[in-house]
Amino acid sequence: MEYQIPLEQGLQCLEEVLHRLRKHQVPMFFPIEFRYVKGDDIWLSPFYKRDSVSISIHQFYKQDYHVVFDLVEPILQKYQGRPHWGKLHSMSAASLRDLYPKWDDFMVLRQQLDPNQKWLNPYLKQLFLIEQSGE
Repeated sequence: MEYQIPLEQGLQCLEEVLHRLRKHQVPMFFPIEFRYVKGDDIWLSPFYKRDSVSISIHQFYKQDYHVVFDLVEPILQKYQGRPHWGKLHSMSAASLRDLYPKWDDFMVLRQQLDPNQKWLNPYLKQLFLIEQSGE
C-alpha cells in the first residue's frame, strides 16, 4: 500500500502511522518507505499539483496484510492521501473524485478515447464505470 500525502502533513501522518503500528504491536518484516516527490500536472497522478511525501507500507507475502493495512489506511486517508494506482487500497470512485480535481475531465476523455472499454481491466471498470452507471 502506498499513499501520497500533501508535503506539509507528511511527517505528522508518518508519526501517526508509526504510533498506531507500535500501539498494536504489528509484526512487520519490511521497512516503511518515506520519500519526497515534486508535484506534476498529470490529471490522475497522485502528485497532481501538489508536492507530496510518499508513504509505502509493505507486508511479507506469507503474512496477512489486512491487519497492517486496516490499521494504517484510515490514517493515510485522513491526511488526504492519494493512493498509488498499482498497489492495494480500498478507495472508491466517489472518494477518489474528491481527491483528483481533474477526475471528471479524465472520465470524459477516457470515454472519448476508449468508447468500447478495450483498455479497462476489471479493477478500472469497477472504479470508472460502476460510478458512472449509478450502480
